[in-house]
Amino acid sequence: MKNLTDAEQKFLNHDWVNDKKWKLYLSNLYPFPSMHNIEKYKKKYFQKNIDQNLDINTNFENKENEQKQDFSNFYSNNNNFYNYNVKIPMITLLYCTFILCTSVLYFILLSLNLSFYKKMGTPMSLSYFIAFLSLLFMDYKTQKRNFSLVQLFSSEKGQYFSYSLILFFMKDAVLIFLPIFFTLLINSYLIYKQIRLSLSLVIQRNYYVNKVVSYLDKTILNIYMMRANIEIYNLLFIIICLFLKRASLLNLIIYLHFFKLKYSSTDSYFHACYAKNGEMIRQCLSHPIVPKAFLNMFNKVSHYFNNYLSYRRR
Repeated sequence: MKNLTDAEQKFLNHDWVNDKKWKLYLSNLYPFPSMHNIEKYKKKYFQKNIDQNLDINTNFENKENEQKQDFSNFYSNNNNFYNYNVKIPMITLLYCTFILCTSVLYFILLSLNLSFYKKMGTPMSLSYFIAFLSLLFMDYKTQKRNFSLVQLFSSEKGQYFSYSLILFFMKDAVLIFLPIFFTLLINSYLIYKQIRLSLSLVIQRNYYVNKVVSYLDKTILNIYMMRANIEIYNLLFIIICLFLKRASLLNLIIYLHFFKLKYSSTDSYFHACYAKNGEMIRQCLSHPIVPKAFLNMFNKVSHYFNNYLSYRRR
């Protein structure tokens, strides 16, 4: 592997999470880039705004090797492959699929306001809690050698594991369920893609399974964006529910903890939606008919809120 230049090393060490200009740049891209193209736009932004010496055609081999190593844990063909890398994901996939199908029924009951949903609320909340616990356990089994409890619970699955606690307190709000529903759908899709060749030919060739997977192939990026937007709107939703006495202060504290984890993560979709929604509000408040005091108030609140989200204990 070739030695990294100063610009390349600086690029790898750059704090993308707290770079507000990068978030604004990303939010203004249309159409929004796919996850596979985010790296390309990062390089362009970095070259233009930070260090012109960066070669945008550079392939960071060390980063790619790390990703390949992560995937090799899943795809490895050693003797333990079936026991750990297929059997556990397969059981997890079946369970998650069952939860997703049951959730659709639960959402229909909620939208129709049928009283039966009250009996399903707690079991559904518990089901999501167990689902993300099983996803964390799957990660533990596939990454046992490099296991870190802190890293595990700060991962995306760990973030939504903490999010699942909110479901026990707000069982009758579809909006609260949707982010974790989409996350479970995304993870189920990824697990299936990873273990597909190890499944029976009956499943691999099933028309309906292939139809669903084909549809997700086309819409998965939209699901990421939809999830990110709903997560941002849910903060306002919980605050409103707090005043309407449909939510408690504990719900808000749990959600703020989750929101802070998301803000500190490298989820480009969340950061783009967060920046874009902020700019949309500023544009509305900048209209001549709106008193300037509202814009000033929003800027102050967003400033303190961003400081809270980016604050880290030493």
